[in-house]
Amino acid sequence: MRITEVEIHEFTYEIEDVSPRPDGEIVYVPGGTIEPPGYVLTIRTDTGLEGHYRAHMWTRVGVEQLTSVAAHFLIGRDPLERNAIWNDLRRQLRHTDHNALGAVDNALWDLAGKHFGASVATLLGGRVRDRIPAYASTLSGNPERDPPERYADFAAACLEKGYPAFKIHPHGDPDADVEICRAVADRVGDEMELMLDPSSCYGRFQDALRVGKVLDELGFAWYEDPLRDTGDSIYAMRRLAAELETPILGIEQSRTEPFGAFNHLTNDALELVRVDAHLGGGLTSAQKICHTVETAGMDVEPHVGGPEHLQLSASRRNAGYFEHGLLHPEVGFEWYNDQGYVGEVEVIDDDGHVPVPDGPGMGVEIDWDFVEARGTDHTVIDADSTSDSFP
Repeated sequence: MRITEVEIHEFTYEIEDVSPRPDGEIVYVPGGTIEPPGYVLTIRTDTGLEGHYRAHMWTRVGVEQLTSVAAHFLIGRDPLERNAIWNDLRRQLRHTDHNALGAVDNALWDLAGKHFGASVATLLGGRVRDRIPAYASTLSGNPERDPPERYADFAAACLEKGYPAFKIHPHGDPDADVEICRAVADRVGDEMELMLDPSSCYGRFQDALRVGKVLDELGFAWYEDPLRDTGDSIYAMRRLAAELETPILGIEQSRTEPFGAFNHLTNDALELVRVDAHLGGGLTSAQKICHTVETAGMDVEPHVGGPEHLQLSASRRNAGYFEHGLLHPEVGFEWYNDQGYVGEVEVIDDDGHVPVPDGPGMGVEIDWDFVEARGTDHTVIDADSTSDSFP
């Protein structure tokens, strides 16, 4: 079996009542609408078998890497040789952020599952659970519209809906963020696990430390990527971890997976490790991180949603929550992670768990009607186009 064709369908999502705040974070703005780009990558073989990946983050970068390098590199390869392709393509993209590596790898896992008639979780070693506990992960806060009380009210609503945990994406201002954390902890801190993710907004170590001391006081479950230097400065993160009782989670902001996670963990700069099959090199990279962290006796937390992370979490005993987001009381309990799929993928049941799809591959179907209706571009790369454009 050989790869004969790579196809990319580009399209846009539509998300209402949100807009970027000055630092680029998407926040609640009544009447605002954004249409971020997405794409579906299809890898097709000479047997007619296909694997798909629906991308939804930093997609323009991924499309450029796919069309200029990665897609051409795949033609003629055996799609079941995922490790070889991963290693070769990682080197081929060594001067980039490796964005397209995750897309290719995830599509190959989907293809392999369909080839063997098995779910990706089965290929990853077999399921240890069929449902993943989810936490409600908020939109970043709009300082003009999201006071601490709104966060607290929303946390209570999420608790009533069944979520066992609540993660705050705050305003990015240390003083305001402390007020938000206190309000949420006062409202639901005895009934939910709470987390804070400043998304690397804090530029001063002392600010990150001051907020972290409050999280210690409030008993937060983790403190995620607080510093601008998260993922770059092992020294700064090690100092922060040493000063705080609240576990530090990272490194979402760094594109050095899987090696950066290992380096931070073994230098005591983290207690919990992010894995990201979307931006961090696909499920092959995520699996490497999971095994390494498990060997160290520690735990991982997958970043944001998607069927890829459901399949991964189903196969890992040291993977914690499913991140369900990004959520806001005025935007709704769903954002755009289900757009582009047939039906709902991220369905929260009454006790705050998400069922893992059990079909072959990722267990989901692309909604081609949606993709084509909102289509913006379409590219097909095969042996003929590769011979003309790829060295």
